[in-house]
Amino acid sequence: MPEWPDLHVVRGRLEKALVGREIVLVRVGDPLVLRASRPIETALAHRRFTRVRHRGKFLIFDLDKGAIVVNPMLAGVFELTDAEAKLTRTTALSLVLDDGTDLRYRDDKRMGKVHVLEQGDDTASVHGLDQLGPEAGDFSWSEPEFAERARATRREVRNLLQDQTFLAGIGNAYADEILWEAKLHPKRRVVTLSDEEMSRFYRALKDVIARGAREVEAGLPPELGTKIRDHMKVRGHKGKPCPRCGTPIVKTRHGLDDMYLCPSCQPPPKGQIR
Repeated sequence: MPEWPDLHVVRGRLEKALVGREIVLVRVGDPLVLRASRPIETALAHRRFTRVRHRGKFLIFDLDKGAIVVNPMLAGVFELTDAEAKLTRTTALSLVLDDGTDLRYRDDKRMGKVHVLEQGDDTASVHGLDQLGPEAGDFSWSEPEFAERARATRREVRNLLQDQTFLAGIGNAYADEILWEAKLHPKRRVVTLSDEEMSRFYRALKDVIARGAREVEAGLPPELGTKIRDHMKVRGHKGKPCPRCGTPIVKTRHGLDDMYLCPSCQPPPKGQIR
């Protein structure tokens, strides 16, 4: 799932490539992911890109009339390629521009959503967008304010990180990385954290998201279309030694999600095995 660092970097790359460009051809590969009030070919024909934004896990393409709002969900990715390149089976939408560039959205899980908004439409039809909290990568809360807001929720720390109404943009991968950095078990409840643990939690959140953005910027190829995860310390590293203590990383479940952690650095709450 693309998370805050991924979309932060992709947004900047897309804005440089798209702003001022006109859509001259619209090709639909998978209408299942599209949400529009009229045929998308008509709605987007000859529109120009004016800005590219991201809000949490959403990418927003502002047009001279209307906008495109994309929630990539689990597997959606964007590509910038030559319009003559062959379309792949998983290409859901292709927007050919007046300079021969093709903006493609791929989604092999078919779970993402591409909303085409007409001029004057509000965003109420885009599920979850209006309810987002501050951005995970640049929220302005001080450490005491973060602690107060977090403790008020009385939630488990991993659930809190993934609550998009609390902070927008964190998913499974970066939640695992933040909690490993903070030496916190994912099922610890926020109200049980000491002041020192809460300080670690706050600093880890800030540091991991900032480092992730730097690593994605350095590793993402010009054509986009990939997710950069090489910098992660625990996510995807089942059985490998913890970079901090050497204990093998374990993979377990958290609800429906996979979860990675170090059983030594991140001890479970009392009464729980993991």
